[in-house]
Amino acid sequence: MQEDFRKEFLPLVSKPNWVITWLINIFGRALLLVMFIVLAVFPLLVSGSIGILVVVGVLYYPVWAIAMYHFFRHIRKNMAITIKKIRVDDTGIHFYKRDGSIDDVLYSQLGPSYLSDDYEVYISKEHKTWMLAVGIDRNETKVVFDGTHLGSIYYIKNARALRARFIEGIVRFRPDLKIDPFVFKEFSIHPEKFTFDGKRYMKHVLEGAIIIGIILLISFGIMFLVVKL
Repeated sequence: MQEDFRKEFLPLVSKPNWVITWLINIFGRALLLVMFIVLAVFPLLVSGSIGILVVVGVLYYPVWAIAMYHFFRHIRKNMAITIKKIRVDDTGIHFYKRDGSIDDVLYSQLGPSYLSDDYEVYISKEHKTWMLAVGIDRNETKVVFDGTHLGSIYYIKNARALRARFIEGIVRFRPDLKIDPFVFKEFSIHPEKFTFDGKRYMKHVLEGAIIIGIILLISFGIMFLVVKL
């Protein structure tokens, strides 16, 4: 597995896709604006008379103002720790945040996890999504390469390449660690070149499409039988 290594382990930095970033920002802000307006006029929507409107307004708007204050304060606080850059190098992966702090997952930190007896590097499911997991101090640490666990100031378009480079770094600098072969299969990473395996990825897409198609056919078949009965 290590015979095809490049002579140098070059650092890899996250790259933004500004088109998708702006679309996400526009949609998100529009959604917040609609929510703000709906909540602001809520008493007008539920009140049938002036008297009820006054009572609802007196009780509702103080709660609404306090909730909005804490909500926007929470957003402002989280904006300070959003990721502005991800870098994978010969020491590990580094998440550079807007407030100037850095979160690191270093190769030297990696070791066993109490959730995996056979591998130190494996995959773990969270919210129906497979994520790369490693052991640090015997605890499981999920490593996300698109910045979604902390929030990113832009959509990262080379998240797959960052993940592949990180795994290559583990194999190169921590050959004592065991990597679950399913990591390479699930993330479509070539096990020797550590590049995105397009053929394997398309195979996964095709398998998923076939499974969804079978489920839809069975569902339509059941619906048809129910209607006929």
